Amino acid sequence: MPDRSGPSEHQQRRRSRRPARRWSAPALVVASGVTLGLSACTGGSGAPADAAPSPTGLVAAVSAGQSDCGAGWSGGTAGTWRIDATNTSTGGMDVVVADAATDMTRAREYLELEAIGPGGAAGGEVTLGPGSYRVVCVQADEEPVLGPVVRVTGALPAGTTATPGIVPITQADLVPAVKHYESWVAAHLALLSRQVRTLDDDVARGDLAAARRDWLTAHSTYGTLGGAYDAFGDLGDAIDGLPATGSTALTDHDLTGFRRAEALLWAGRPASAVRPVTRALVRDVAALRSGFPTAQVDPTDLGIRAHEILEDAVQVQLSGAADGPSGTTLAEVRAGVVGTGAPLDALRPLLKARGVDLSDVDDALATLDHTLQGYDHDGRWTPRTDLTTAQRERLDAEVDTCVERLATVAALADPRRAL
Repeated sequence: MPDRSGPSEHQQRRRSRRPARRWSAPALVVASGVTLGLSACTGGSGAPADAAPSPTGLVAAVSAGQSDCGAGWSGGTAGTWRIDATNTSTGGMDVVVADAATDMTRAREYLELEAIGPGGAAGGEVTLGPGSYRVVCVQADEEPVLGPVVRVTGALPAGTTATPGIVPITQADLVPAVKHYESWVAAHLALLSRQVRTLDDDVARGDLAAARRDWLTAHSTYGTLGGAYDAFGDLGDAIDGLPATGSTALTDHDLTGFRRAEALLWAGRPASAVRPVTRALVRDVAALRSGFPTAQVDPTDLGIRAHEILEDAVQVQLSGAADGPSGTTLAEVRAGVVGTGAPLDALRPLLKARGVDLSDVDDALATLDHTLQGYDHDGRWTPRTDLTTAQRERLDAEVDTCVERLATVAALADPRRAL
């Protein structure tokens, strides 16, 4: 029996790779040039483990508790501040530096020190321009505690850019975006259902040349649905799982779905051998389509999915793990680029309303898409293994750029509690 002890492709995809919010740098650089100071390292008890002087000498040692939130910071000069917070409460605490908005639910956040344990400490740097700010202490299941308003005055040092704040995206904010994305997926599942029926009809009448063309069309459509894989459950493996370790799609007789059909079609097997696979594929896609409305995409994962579709392309497609006899791995990667655009577009209004310009993300995806289209010769794709070293390096670099910029989108879309 083939070894199925390792994770399947779908299981690999389902492992959440939520980008961390704990950067040691003072700010997270967004593709648009917007920066958001989002957390630093958490120490144990006493001073933060990474405590270091601010380059401008601006340091505030603040308390973070239910009764003394923000104590120790009285404001001062514009510049890069080192904020060291000590949790004086008996529970875990998040500490946020925010503006002193009248409506704190719309306050902009500039720095977040996350999950500081009782008696523990954390620190980070944030560049603050002139304005009014406050420390906010956020404990689970408790109302946020607002520290005193402090004033930062004067001009920033020459060549210094203030850290722009971001109004956090909450889980409630994400609900309309998820509904928009689920509608997109439902429409494409309907399209996929028609396409796999066409593929099955080709095989039924023995037209295997048409079946090979229609296999690629349907498989590419399925490849655009990466943002919803986590909602597909075991049907994801049945429809597009990889062969077991040590086997190929042709020798793994327990394999079903697109990969098994591909192996049989390109091995020249008769229609009678292919038909049971395509009939099962039709049934599985129909089951996926009918069950998807109740499966639901987790709102907290929408930004992560926008990021990890192309991260999977690096780990699965571009690594060669998904290479099949059709030689269409690059078509699969391009489907991932298209699929990335769907959750990204669903998030776009939320990010735009917060001043996040996605033009650099869009440009990176467009560049990658253009490169991939160059390997499509009227439906005959250049096999991944036929790429020159220069072509492979260019493709890898373009995918890496997209993954890096989409990681920032995932971090910004990671829902936070409103202050």
